[in-house]
Amino acid sequence: MIEALSLKQHLMLQSWMSAAFPIGAYSCSHGLETAIQDDRIDDSESCLAWILDIASQGSGWNDSIIMANAHSITRQLLDNDPEAATRLCELNDLALALQAGSERYLETSRLAAAFLQSSSVWGTFEQIPWQAMGPELALPVVIGALGAAHRIPPTILIASALQSMTSNLAWIATRLVPLGQTSCLQTIATLEPQIVTIAERATLASLDDLGSCTLLADLASLQHEQLTGRVCQT
Repeated sequence: MIEALSLKQHLMLQSWMSAAFPIGAYSCSHGLETAIQDDRIDDSESCLAWILDIASQGSGWNDSIIMANAHSITRQLLDNDPEAATRLCELNDLALALQAGSERYLETSRLAAAFLQSSSVWGTFEQIPWQAMGPELALPVVIGALGAAHRIPPTILIASALQSMTSNLAWIATRLVPLGQTSCLQTIATLEPQIVTIAERATLASLDDLGSCTLLADLASLQHEQLTGRVCQT
């Protein structure tokens, strides 16, 4: 059973995943821009399939598991578990090591730093060893840790973050394919039940369940470094 959010938590989570927060906007495409330029994505169906694969079998799945574990470890940390800080640092190292290439590494670390700074208006948590985890943080670790600190239930947190990421990719496709606004919204709506399932699975998963089989998406992210006339940073 999924825990309920308080109204205050709901509003805060909405702000975290809104355009007011520096969580990607049109700057981070996960290699989607490469696939569009190569005509591998040229309509709403191919766009949906590409994004769903990333969310369910690629970096989205791994990030969801990392978020769930960061949430769990941070709750233990705030309950004064003496070993939790070390485990959180190790989890951050693992999350950074899982990035498919330099652009994905840059994407997660830059967004993590921006997310951490922006979220400080809701309060800081000195118990969380941000400095020890540095100099670079991974975005899912930051989101998971802060979600736990604010007592946001993990399944809701993961689903919100995953919905934000997939919606961002859909809107990038709207500009670059291009897709119509209605097609983009249909893609987002179609993904919603899948996101719920992924979030529920990730909450129950362990680090042994990490893994990606989206080779084309990972290669597209690597190839994006040499892409000419690109719009997105990654």
